[in-house]
Amino acid sequence: MRRFRRANERSLDGPLRLRQGDLPRLARALATNESLDDYDVPPRRYTFERLLSVDLRHTYFNRSEGRCPALVCRPTAATAATLRDLGLLFRDEGTAFSVLYDFNRRAQLLKAMERREKAGQWTWLSFVLIPDTPFFVNFTDLPSDFQPTSDNLYFSNRQAHFAGQPPEPTDQELHCTATRTLPILLNPGEQVTAASRQRVAQVQMQVPLLPETAEIVLLDISGEEVLCKPCSIPVTLLLGKQAPSAISCQQVRVARGPGIPEQRVGDFAYLDLAALPEGLYTVRQLDLDGGILIESKVLYTQAYPTPLAFLDLVLAKPNPEDTGLYPLCDLHLGAEQTRVVPLRAELRFERRKTRWCYFVVPPQGVRYDALRLLDVGSPQPVTFSGPVPVQVPGAGVTYRFIADQDLPLQEVPDYVFELQGTREQSLFENTLMSNVPVASPALVLPRVGPLPGVPRGTRPSGMPQGPRPSPLDRRDYSDIYLNL
Repeated sequence: MRRFRRANERSLDGPLRLRQGDLPRLARALATNESLDDYDVPPRRYTFERLLSVDLRHTYFNRSEGRCPALVCRPTAATAATLRDLGLLFRDEGTAFSVLYDFNRRAQLLKAMERREKAGQWTWLSFVLIPDTPFFVNFTDLPSDFQPTSDNLYFSNRQAHFAGQPPEPTDQELHCTATRTLPILLNPGEQVTAASRQRVAQVQMQVPLLPETAEIVLLDISGEEVLCKPCSIPVTLLLGKQAPSAISCQQVRVARGPGIPEQRVGDFAYLDLAALPEGLYTVRQLDLDGGILIESKVLYTQAYPTPLAFLDLVLAKPNPEDTGLYPLCDLHLGAEQTRVVPLRAELRFERRKTRWCYFVVPPQGVRYDALRLLDVGSPQPVTFSGPVPVQVPGAGVTYRFIADQDLPLQEVPDYVFELQGTREQSLFENTLMSNVPVASPALVLPRVGPLPGVPRGTRPSGMPQGPRPSPLDRRDYSDIYLNL
């Protein structure tokens, strides 16, 4: 129990019980049974203010005015430790998240940041965004084959910019002086696109080696080398008792010399990332002279629950020529002159548009004439091509309608469709179905080639194969079946 109390005292930067060394006058008063009316001991107060916040936006959620409740944000394990060390708090707000700091301990926070700045160390916080629904990719304007297990979206405030403006090195000064009030976007451009994808690396990462590779290094976002593995080891080191996997790059550099033969480790290098914090890393293959042969970026993140996106938020601008926006202004001038200007950024997702395809399934033995699918709720009605008789396995002959344009998926649809038609040998047109169901994000079908329901052409044996459909002909469809 004593250890638990002392741990809380350290975290609160103050004792849970008064001690004589803390308040000498009050201690003397207690020892001599004097009146305590003249001693006012105010309780410790916490005044938390925002250091940064990220608002999650998605045009699919028109019911909540674009606020996105389908993503859950969590700090990484390394960031949770950093938040604890700096006295910061993480707050999940449902459709946004914030990082708070204690205003009463602002001087201590800035002093700690100044020490790291003078040591050349960057301070950044990393977060993962986990989808709360399995259909997030379906209703988001991302490639239909996007797989979060192999690729993640990556965002950083180092590429943050004002809405409608490209990133500029002068953006930070405009942010610190509050001379520009445009929204700040973390995503490049005006919305999230597939260009923000980064390849996800596993804990044990396999790297194919070039023939000239002497060593492979791993750099974090600050450019600091965090891992190095030799790929060509002098024979003199291999003759020792040390295991080849335990030989460091520094040992190889010291032992390497003219006339000393070297042994390659193979065609692949295996990097163990278990001891590293989650984040974006640069993988470089170097030759004997230290020149860069090839480099690539990988994102090391948690395996479960599978995240969709990864965020790195740097607290202070690293270099004057860098772009981006940061909550700490003029940290290079010292803690006394540093200003805290809260960074309020947005991450904007766009809804997916698909080609809606309706299949009208009539009752058995019933046929219809003059079927029409009408938009009765929009000032600019959506038009459909059809009906076209189409054979559907398990349903027989159906009537297909295809929208003449791509329609957006929405949480609450704005479209009101109505199916009208007459039976064969009937004289009156009836409304067969009012409030026709709209497309669901649960069923998004990417197709390449002919329209759905059109049989693919066949060719006799021995005939040359025809040209393949172009990937540009690929389109996302939403199939809706109407059973009358």
